[in-house]
Amino acid sequence: MAQHLNNPETRISPFIVQPAHPERSRRRFPFSLSPLRLGSGAIWTWLRTGLSQRVRYFGMGMFKGRDRCENRRKARLGRSQRGWYVSAALVTVGLGGAMDASWSALTRYVMHHPYFTVQEIIVNSNGRFSAEEVQTWGGLVLGRSLWKIDPAQVEARLRAQPWIETAQVRREFPQRVYVTVKTRRPVAIVLQDSLLYLDDTGTCFAGQGKSEVLDLPYVSGLTGLSLDTPTARTALTGVLHLLSLARLWQEPLSEVHWDPQQGYTVFLARLRVTIRLGWATTPEKFAQVGAVLATWPVEGPAALFDARFADQIVVRPSADERDPRAHDLSRPL
Repeated sequence: MAQHLNNPETRISPFIVQPAHPERSRRRFPFSLSPLRLGSGAIWTWLRTGLSQRVRYFGMGMFKGRDRCENRRKARLGRSQRGWYVSAALVTVGLGGAMDASWSALTRYVMHHPYFTVQEIIVNSNGRFSAEEVQTWGGLVLGRSLWKIDPAQVEARLRAQPWIETAQVRREFPQRVYVTVKTRRPVAIVLQDSLLYLDDTGTCFAGQGKSEVLDLPYVSGLTGLSLDTPTARTALTGVLHLLSLARLWQEPLSEVHWDPQQGYTVFLARLRVTIRLGWATTPEKFAQVGAVLATWPVEGPAALFDARFADQIVVRPSADERDPRAHDLSRPL
C-alpha cells in the first residue's frame, strides 16, 4: 500500500477524477456534450435571458413610472409656485396702489394745511432796497403754503433784477422764510445810449428806480462801442483801477474820459482842474498829482494838469471846465 502511494505511476491523485467504468469513457459523445445536457442548458439559458430581460424591463418601467411621478409632482409644484408668485404680485400691486393713494391724500392734506402757511418773511440786505421790494421781486407773499415755495425759483427771480448780485432763499418749517440778498455797489455811470452803472466787479447793469439819483462820476468815450468787446472790457478795467487810486486825492470826480489814443483824462467836481493821465495810472503818478492838488486853492483858476511826463506834473492854464473846449482832448498842450 505504501509502495503504491509512493510510486507516481500507480499513485491515485485526489485531484484527478478516475472514471468508475473505464470502458464507458470511450463513448461517442462525452457526458458534458450529451443532447440532454445541451437541451437543458439551452432551455435554462432561454429562461434565464428572458427572465433577466423581464426583470430589467420591469425595473425600467418602475424607474420610468417613478420619473413620471416626479415630473407630475414638479409640474404641480411649478403650477403652485407660479400661482403663489401671481398672488404675491397682485397683493404687492394692490398694496402699492393703496399706499400711493394714501400718500397722495396725505400729501394734499399736508400741503394745504394752515399750519404750514408762511407767517413771517425775513429779508437781509444792505439796506438799498426795502423788504417789501425784495418780497415783490421774489414773488413771496404771506399766507402762502410753505411747501409751494421753491427756493431755486425765488433766487432766479431775484437775480433777474439788475441791482441784485446774489440771492439766497431758505425755508424754515413750519412758517418762516429767510431771504438774503447782496446788491451791486455802483462806482460809476457809463454814458451809453441808455443809462448803465458800473459796479466794483466791472459789471455793467441797467439803472432802475430811485437808484438813478446816485451822485457818481461819469465814464465817457465808450458811446457807440459794445461793452462786450475786449477793448471796452479793458477800458472799464482801467477805469476801476483809476477810481481806486483816485481816493488818494480826496477829491470827488466828475468824469473819467477814455480815449483809445490818448488814454484817460479826469475832471474834478469841486476844483476847476482837468488831469490828463494818459496811460500812466500807477500809484506813484497819482501820488505826484495828489501832492500838487494839496497846494491848489479851491477858488483857483481853471487849470490843466498834464501827468504824462516822467517824474513831473506840468500845470497849464486852461479854459473853464464849463467851456466845451475844455473837453476837446485833440487840442495841443
